[in-house]
Amino acid sequence: MADKSEKETGNNQISREAVDWLLKQIIQIPKTWLIISTIFIVLSTFQINKSDKLTFKFEVTNTTAVFLALLWLPSVLKIFALTGGAVKTPAGEITGSSMMPMLQSLTGDTLGFLIEQTKLAEDVAPPQQQLEMRQMRHEWQKEYASRVPASEARQQMERLSQRYKELRNSMPAGAKRTFEMESIAGRMRSLASEVNFSDEEVNQLLKSNDQGKRLLGLSVVEWSADPNYFYTILNIINNSETAFEQTCALRGAGKMVPKLNEQQKKDLMSALVHQRNYNEAEKCWIRPNSNRWSLSDRILSALEA
Repeated sequence: MADKSEKETGNNQISREAVDWLLKQIIQIPKTWLIISTIFIVLSTFQINKSDKLTFKFEVTNTTAVFLALLWLPSVLKIFALTGGAVKTPAGEITGSSMMPMLQSLTGDTLGFLIEQTKLAEDVAPPQQQLEMRQMRHEWQKEYASRVPASEARQQMERLSQRYKELRNSMPAGAKRTFEMESIAGRMRSLASEVNFSDEEVNQLLKSNDQGKRLLGLSVVEWSADPNYFYTILNIINNSETAFEQTCALRGAGKMVPKLNEQQKKDLMSALVHQRNYNEAEKCWIRPNSNRWSLSDRILSALEA
């Protein structure tokens, strides 16, 4: 005779063990996401005042609340996935239909930030997780791009470029500026395939003295992986004004590797070896244990293959 627990599960009831297992799966947060989110939560509470005297202040702000909410996003995605998902991601299996209500409730700013953060995590993830994060990022990019008519994509990219420049020039360094700048980068990434800049225009963007325009150009190059821009990208890798700009240039160079000739591969390898001698004063930004180090490792491995 079947015991009581067997009768219960046979009557379409979920066993306690199954519930326990399900809860454990839902509340698991990917390690990389947890580390990134925790860093931004801490940074958002830390404020520096540079008036007459340098002072430090810790305060929980609205930005802190946003990051705390985002910390649980993978678990939220898993819950949505329970409605019947099919796309495997670090947050479980999801489909556009099960995820769409959540995505549609996010602002463009938040979507852009999530896109860029997922790309940063993708840069350092193992191959399998890298693939899963890419699937998630593509879903978010499609959602953001769907909000911008194709005929307005170029103008939106240019507005984002101008906004990036303004943030660099006017907003003090801190969690809020980081959030906004990475949101801009994520939104540019989503629209890169929608714009139709000529080769000459892209080269002008990459060579501009305007950081926002260079970021726009880098977004297009990473998407296109066109080796015609190789030496311009190599120059940015060697002379980046910021570590983030170099990260974007490294991503573009990495996508080009299969299309490079032997001399270009040698030149890229030489630049990476030099830049890995970390020294901010000399604009060598590739610091050990950073995402740029992981990116450069992968590029070097591809060059040597």
